[in-house]
Amino acid sequence: MPDILPAEMAVRRWVEDTARDVFRTFGYGEIRTPFLEETDVFTRSIGEETDIVQKEMYSLTDRGGTNISLRPEGTASIVRAYIEHGLHHKEGLVKLFYAGPMFRGERPQKGRLRQFYQIGAEIIGASGPYIDAEIIFNLDVLLKQLKVDGFTILLNSLGCARDRAAFKKALSDYLAGKMPALCDNCKRRAGTNILRVLDCKREGCRATLGEAPDILDYLCGACSGDYAALKSILSEMGVPFRQRKDLVRGLDYYTGTVFEVVHPSLGAQDAIAAGGRYDELVKQMGGPDVGATGYGIGIERLLLAIDVKDIPPGLAGALVIPVGDEFRPDAFRITSGLRIKGVPCEMDHSGRSFKGQMRKAHRDRRKFVIMVGEEEIKSEKLLLKDMETGEQKALSFEDVAQRLKGVLKSDV
Repeated sequence: MPDILPAEMAVRRWVEDTARDVFRTFGYGEIRTPFLEETDVFTRSIGEETDIVQKEMYSLTDRGGTNISLRPEGTASIVRAYIEHGLHHKEGLVKLFYAGPMFRGERPQKGRLRQFYQIGAEIIGASGPYIDAEIIFNLDVLLKQLKVDGFTILLNSLGCARDRAAFKKALSDYLAGKMPALCDNCKRRAGTNILRVLDCKREGCRATLGEAPDILDYLCGACSGDYAALKSILSEMGVPFRQRKDLVRGLDYYTGTVFEVVHPSLGAQDAIAAGGRYDELVKQMGGPDVGATGYGIGIERLLLAIDVKDIPPGLAGALVIPVGDEFRPDAFRITSGLRIKGVPCEMDHSGRSFKGQMRKAHRDRRKFVIMVGEEEIKSEKLLLKDMETGEQKALSFEDVAQRLKGVLKSDV
């Protein structure tokens, strides 16, 4: 559960702000749910036999005797809020997004932490290939806006409950004589959540599953038609994808379309986002019988796939520099006045020389520097320097404030 220091926080803030802009374009509203929920919210939705519930949740009993858990993912809490606040009575189709920390007691490794952050989106109230296409298109647009290059969208369908039951039986029959070749984890999963066997990354298990049944062969007419329509819609929209028949998700609530976004820079654990349809979950948790779909992006993994050099600088505000120590009171007064005007700016208090402060402005990638010296005080003007172009102009205080207020954005 790491500390996030200012340099990384600036990058994360840019990620969240970019995501909010994209979600607003698509008509999604932001929702925030508690970090703690009654444990039942997760056992009923994610599944009691999943690794998350069995091994990874942080759970405790509160002073009132209620079993509570830190949220390990976002969807279950949002569905609980959707039902509890009767959002289905107020609106037909509900489109929500969220950003915040999740918690799982996993073994920490690259891109996987015990407190990790997600950005996600959910559409609740309808289902079908166009709903699936919108959520995948939204994810594709968002990743491109976040300057992620080289990602691949993987696509599959788990079908309806009847389809999955038939496929699980076929997969169980196939694995019946091959158990010795599976790892211990897959042997356990074969008796609890057999679809997760398909998700194993061990070479021995992958080889054993080489001739396993194909879930797409077990889809009913309606599910097969939805899946074909989705692929056609995505192709028409210019959203590239690759079909992967062994793609499953680790949460029991998924039905129909599932998808994952992978990136080559992440190694074996290469997923940076994943999601799918969960048409039965709302009803299962006590709400109406409505369709739903959504996805989540792992921020830590996303950051591994982003070139930080492409991200706008965090210290976007102007730096006010007194030419000499005698002008420090004037620089402080000007800095304070600009802040009152809503201009993000800062003044160096370390006692650096003028040249030292200019070097710091370059290191911090400041967009503008405001210099205050004898000539500026006499003329009642400020010397404004554009650090990108090198252009310098003597402007009045009001002109500087007017120009910078609309240009600078503070991410500090």
